Amino acid sequence: MNLFTLILATAINTNIYSKADTIDYWHVKYNDKTIAEYTAFDKAPITIKKQDIKDSDILTVEYGNDTPCYDGNKGLYILSGNGKKIFLTTVGATEPLKVYLNYIIATKSYYHLKNLVFYYFDCRRNNLIFRLKIE
Repeated sequence: MNLFTLILATAINTNIYSKADTIDYWHVKYNDKTIAEYTAFDKAPITIKKQDIKDSDILTVEYGNDTPCYDGNKGLYILSGNGKKIFLTTVGATEPLKVYLNYIIATKSYYHLKNLVFYYFDCRRNNLIFRLKIE
């Protein structure tokens, strides 16, 4: 009986403290081409040359996880120098996250930003997802 109790206690304890076996991931696309694939462990910035950007160029973020939100909104924002959230796009939970690169450049210029650090939010998350350098 003691062995059964020990096994049961271990199983319950392990279940309480275990996390989901999948991690959040996201892909960043430049127009229709994937330029970066990330997880929470990735830190490499994305670099885009300003002279290569056309008026119609779009960044798209596809965010995936094992517990998606189907209610409310999701979106992308960057932070100003004083920590204010600058929302780049906010869409419904099932809509794609797309932002024109020229809008990002204009926002960077308007707020005098040196760094573009993108955050993703939805009903469960508020995560830094990637850094963008425009040279």
